[in-house]
Amino acid sequence: MTSHTMAAFDVFVGVWNTTGEVLATAANPAGQLVATDTYRWLPGRHFIVHDVDARFDGQPKRSMEVMGYDSAKRQYFARSFDDQGAAEVFVVELDGRRWRIHGKTVRFDGSFNARKSRLGGLWELKGLRIGWQPWIRLELVRA
Repeated sequence: MTSHTMAAFDVFVGVWNTTGEVLATAANPAGQLVATDTYRWLPGRHFIVHDVDARFDGQPKRSMEVMGYDSAKRQYFARSFDDQGAAEVFVVELDGRRWRIHGKTVRFDGSFNARKSRLGGLWELKGLRIGWQPWIRLELVRA
């Protein structure tokens, strides 16, 4: 049985095929993203592990993320680690079909379709002087 605090996150569990349009920013050129996102429960169902196997214009990028609930802060979180040695902490919010991720330099706002078989949205990147700018439009489709 899923723990009460994480029950809504069961919507992610499974394999998703992801496609995206990377928009040109001050730091990055435009391009295409293709990925496989796999979500699974850790034993006890208090945490979800999210594995990403992506290609940005054919260049591989892999990462692993753990999502859970921080009872002291009373908020959901994600901790992400990638193959380049970067680690990030995010506050995440799942409100009905709306999914939001908030980080210091990146954020995502998207929503699931009614059947919860697709998730589409926009990643934004925080520039040094520009503020938030569109970065990646993506869609995840349940495999």
